[in-house]
This record gives sequence, structure tokens and C-alpha cells, in this order.
Amino acid sequence: MKKQIIISFLGLTLLINAGEFYYSNGNKVELSKVEVSQTIGSRMLNSRTKYYKTATGKSIGVRDDILVECVANKDCKEVLSKYEITEISQLTDSIYIIKISSDKNVFEFAQKLYGDNNIKIAHPNLRKIRNRR
Repeated sequence: MKKQIIISFLGLTLLINAGEFYYSNGNKVELSKVEVSQTIGSRMLNSRTKYYKTATGKSIGVRDDILVECVANKDCKEVLSKYEITEISQLTDSIYIIKISSDKNVFEFAQKLYGDNNIKIAHPNLRKIRNRR
């Protein structure tokens, strides 16, 4: 009985602490959300960008857009038409940037797209915080 309680508690702890993540070059990058403080400035506070830190301390931001590339010989617009996407823009011959509703989780949506056999790459469009020189 104690074993079951401990295992259940550990499982619940993992679910609660399961943060956002994305894959970069096949490696899972864990993220923790960063609250934007008043000192950063009103421009960032009014922004749609959500900020995160990686385990290595690198700051990144994400909005509601995802970079997508479909597998060869597939019409990407047709593949993406079955998903709830607000806008599709073509960046190159094979790469698109899509926008999703701001109430959707961009990381979960990118993972959902990546699970589609017709999609080769689905990655949140990351924004780096610029450092002044």
C-alpha cells in the first residue's frame, strides 16, 4: 500500500512539474516560464511574447507562431488545412510559418503537428532576447 501511494505521489509530482519543452537538433530542451517584471519595460509587458529560460539559463520568447516543413511531395497547405490555424505564410519553397489562436499552447500544438506523418518539422518560432552592446 505504501509503495502505491509513493508511486502515485511521484507520478503526480512529475505531472505537476512537467514544464514546457521543445526539441532542438534531436535534444529535448526543458523550459521554465519567466515572469516579466516592470523593470523590463512597457514594450515587453504589452507584447504577446511569453518568456522562458532553458536549463542552461538562455532566455527565449515564443508567440503564437510555428515553423513547419512538410515531407517531400506533399502539399503543405493541404496538410495544414485539417488543423485549427489562423494564418499560413510561406517563407521558402518548403517552409511555412503558421499562426495559431493565442489561447492555444504553442509547444503542445507544435508537438501535435510533428506527430503528423506528413510533417517533417514543426517547431515554435523562438525569439531571443537581444542584448545591447
